[in-house]
This record gives sequence, C-alpha cells and structure tokens, in this order.
Amino acid sequence: MNVNFEQIDAVNGMLTVDLKREDFANDVNKEVAQMGVRHPLKGFRPGKAPKSLLMKFYGPSVTADVVDRMVSRAIYDYIRENKLQILGEPLPNEDTKVDIMKDEEMTFKYDLGMAPAIDLKLNKRINVPYYNIEVTDQMVDDAIAHDRKRLGTLVDGEESDKESMLRGSMVELDEQGNDKEDGIKVERTVISPRYMDDEDEAAKFVGVKVGDTFTFNPHKAYNGNAAELSGLLNVDRNDAAEVKSDFRITIEEIKVNKEAEMNEEFFKGVLGTETEVKDEAAFREAMRDMIAKANMPESNYRFTIDAQRILTEKAGELPLPEEFLKRFLKLRREQDEKENTEVTDEEAQNMFKQLRWQLVKDYLTQALEIKIEKEDIDNAAFIFAQQQLSQYGIYNAPEDLIKQQAERFMQDERARDAIHEHALDNKFYAAVKEAVKVNEKSISVEDFRKLYEQDEK
Repeated sequence: MNVNFEQIDAVNGMLTVDLKREDFANDVNKEVAQMGVRHPLKGFRPGKAPKSLLMKFYGPSVTADVVDRMVSRAIYDYIRENKLQILGEPLPNEDTKVDIMKDEEMTFKYDLGMAPAIDLKLNKRINVPYYNIEVTDQMVDDAIAHDRKRLGTLVDGEESDKESMLRGSMVELDEQGNDKEDGIKVERTVISPRYMDDEDEAAKFVGVKVGDTFTFNPHKAYNGNAAELSGLLNVDRNDAAEVKSDFRITIEEIKVNKEAEMNEEFFKGVLGTETEVKDEAAFREAMRDMIAKANMPESNYRFTIDAQRILTEKAGELPLPEEFLKRFLKLRREQDEKENTEVTDEEAQNMFKQLRWQLVKDYLTQALEIKIEKEDIDNAAFIFAQQQLSQYGIYNAPEDLIKQQAERFMQDERARDAIHEHALDNKFYAAVKEAVKVNEKSISVEDFRKLYEQDEK
C-alpha cells in the first residue's frame, strides 16, 4: 500500500492511496471465517460452512468494511505524521472508481481542504479601541429610582396608580350588563394593572379609590392568557380562556408601593450588608461605580468584536478552499438527513468569515502559548454563576451562594463546555490586550449602540 500527497494549490490538495488485493486479503478471510462462527449459515454448524459459500454471503460487506478501515487509517496516519493542516475532513474524489471485489489493484483519491498559511505577529503598532461607557447622572438617578421601588413596601393607598395592587369582589355580567345567573363570582381577588396586556383595560384600574365600582373584561385585559385568568377568576385552567364576559368589580382595598427611604438600611439593601456608605452623596458615587462595573461586560464584548475585525484584517486575505468547504457542508447535511442540503451564497460567506477568524484565533492561541488551567475554569464558572444570579434579580449574592451555583453549572455538560470556552476566550483576549495597543475611549450609551448599527451597515 502506498500513500501520496499532491498539493494542487495553496488551499487544495489530494491524497492518493494505492492498494493491492494482497494488502487486505488475509484480513478479509479472517473476518469472513469469524462471521461463519458468529452467524452460521442455515444448515451448517458454526465454523463448518465452506469458505466459498461464506465468501458469497459475507464477502462483499466484509471486504468493504476492511478496505474502508485500511484506507481511512492510512489517510489519517499520513495526515498526522506529515502534520498536514486540513479543514473539515478528507472527501472521496468524484473520479474514484473502484470495484473492490474484482480489481487486483485499486486507487482511492481523496480531496483535502488545506488551511491557509498565517503570518501575524502582535505588537504595539496594532491599535484596538476599548470603549468605556460613560455613567451619567441620569443613569444613576434611574438606577436609584428602580432600587427604591424594588426595595419599597406596600402600604394602604387612597388612589391607585399603575403599580398598585388592588383587592376587590367580581361578578360576571350577561350581554345586557346585568348580573349573570349562575355566573362566576369572586371574593377578595387581587389584581394589578401592571400585569395586564391591554392598555385600555389597565387604564380602568388607574386613579380609582376604595368603593369604586366599574366594568372590565378580564379576557381582553390578559389577552386570553389561561394561566392569568384561571388565577384571577378561580376557575379551572382548561375553562379559563373560554370566559369572555364582562365583569363588574368593586374595589375594597388599594395597596401602593412606598419607595424605600434613602437611609443606611436602603444602602445596605442595594450595596450589601458590608458597605460602609452612610450618606446619599457616598451612595451615589457607589452606585456610579456599580453601574460602571455592570457596563464592563458590554465594553469587553465590544473589544472582542473590534479585535476580531482588526486582527483578521492584519492577517490578510487568507484564501480558503471554498468549493471544498461548500461540498463538505452539503455532505454533512445529507448525513444528518436535513431537508434542505443546499448551501446558499449567504451561508457560505458567513461560514468563510467565521472560519477565517477561527483560524487566526487558533494561530494566535498557539503563538501566545495560551493554556487553560483549573483556576481559569473556576473563575469563569464563578463569573457565569454571578451573572445568572443577577439576571434573577439576586444582586450582591454571598460568595458561598455563587460558588454553589457555579458547582451546579459544572455538573451540566453543556454549561461546562460553555464555561470552558468562556475561560479560553477570557485568557485569549487578556493576552491580546497585553500584546497590542489598547486605545481607551469614553463613549455615551447612545454612541455605543450606534457602533452596532454601523456594523450592520
């Protein structure tokens, strides 16, 4: 058996495997004999059927398996030993025509997509912007207002607003607006305009007082949401969406949100129990710092986008075996039994763009000698858990709680893979920051958003 490689152009190659029957005949004979033992032919004891009969029954499939394994092993051994940098997987050349049961000598040809050569050195002459989002007084005011509502308390109110919780009694009405005989009656139900989908219905609950009576339509108010209607009307969830009548409600109690006072208890509720902030001025500065830290992930993410664009440009055009890659993707879709296996030009261009960056990133990862340690993964898991808790409204969570959440994430395979990838990205971009010149710029939130609008254009 001989294996030869031909470089067709900078990004396309071909591997040729020359095989003679004598190279695989013994392996085929042994496996056919074993098949006769494991799966004896009808009328013969295990291992006693004539070789010619076994070959007739099992020869074609066994020969195909043996030859496929031998050729595949030869190809991948050659690629590994000669350190060929390939993209995707070797694909059978369409000109290969072999009859493995008749030919004494056969030639298998495989197309290879070759990775382009990359020559890129990071230095301080490469400039990458880093945008620090400006924290305005309005942003601080908005954050404080939000937290004062969040940490506020419900108290009795004389008049309702959109945030109020109202308690009252409801009666179902007929088409003439009278109490419906055997209709639904609900005592002391709780309702808030804040959670209604229909603005007109929600407006009926704003500016009302205890004792007020008016008509509204629950089905319209909640857009037919069965779960909401079931809880409000105290009916079975399967029947709730079918209740489309008007109801008369009498308001018996109004609870309004009293914003938290600007005192030390509030400061600790927002900043954590260990804070030493005592007055409003110091609290506003602490909030400004907190908002700035909360914006850092956005700034870091933007840095990755700009770094990707600039470093890819610095690497040059990077030719790709485009026809090979489109064919490779089409075959993968056929193997996955996709309904639509065709590769559109838009899909192809997106694939090429992502692949070029991945090649640059892999090259730089090796050049920068980046390796992921357990500490890197633990830190990434901690940050991941911290962000998840923040999304659930749990700010300034205790370190023990964050670690417990991180450990739970690490038990999930998909989350673990995402965390590992995140750890690699963190270390990669940190190394890039050290190697290039980072131009820090202050930018407003509005102008920061415009950067993404420019990307789309």
